[in-house]
Amino acid sequence: MKWTGVLTFAMVAFLVGIFLAYSFSRPGPTPWVDEPSFEAGMCNRAPQAEQPIVERSERAFSNLHPHVRERSETFVRLAYSCLGLEVRLTSGYRSEDEQNALYAQGRSEPGQIVTNAKAGQSYHNYGLAVDFVIIHDNRADYDLSSDHNRSGVPDWQELGELGKALGFEWGGDWRNFPDYPHLQMDFGLSIRQLAAGKRPGEQATMPLADVLKPLVD
Repeated sequence: MKWTGVLTFAMVAFLVGIFLAYSFSRPGPTPWVDEPSFEAGMCNRAPQAEQPIVERSERAFSNLHPHVRERSETFVRLAYSCLGLEVRLTSGYRSEDEQNALYAQGRSEPGQIVTNAKAGQSYHNYGLAVDFVIIHDNRADYDLSSDHNRSGVPDWQELGELGKALGFEWGGDWRNFPDYPHLQMDFGLSIRQLAAGKRPGEQATMPLADVLKPLVD
């Protein structure tokens, strides 16, 4: 009986410890506002001004699926013209070696954990995902509360909604491991299907012109 009581107490203490560790490790509440939206009047397209912004992300466009590349470039352009925000892509296609090196960060290598995906387990490995960052005053800004365009809506929330309007899945919506700088298109394919060799077709998404119509008309 005595040992049973000790074991019960130890088990309860263990479970409480797990709960507290999980509670303190979760990201805090985001500063999001309700129902941000995009309207045609928000976009004052200036292709010549957009082009230098796009060129700064050129390296990240390499080896992306054609639709993902097209939408990623449009994302950078509209972030500038519609939201007044400079965005730079920091990652696109990622090799297996690059993915494993990133996975090791915060585990077997110094740094913070930034991904739960090993090689072959990320949409980056198939050219279907990009990561981005806000550039303000020539510096990367990952502050979720930033509102550089003074819209009353946090910049990261606006960018996440813009990405979704262009057909991306936004990592900021993920509950268990939010990844705010991440956008991906899975084309209805799971990681298991991609690892088995299946790939999206060239005409797998709605034409960009149709996607843009409600945003820029």
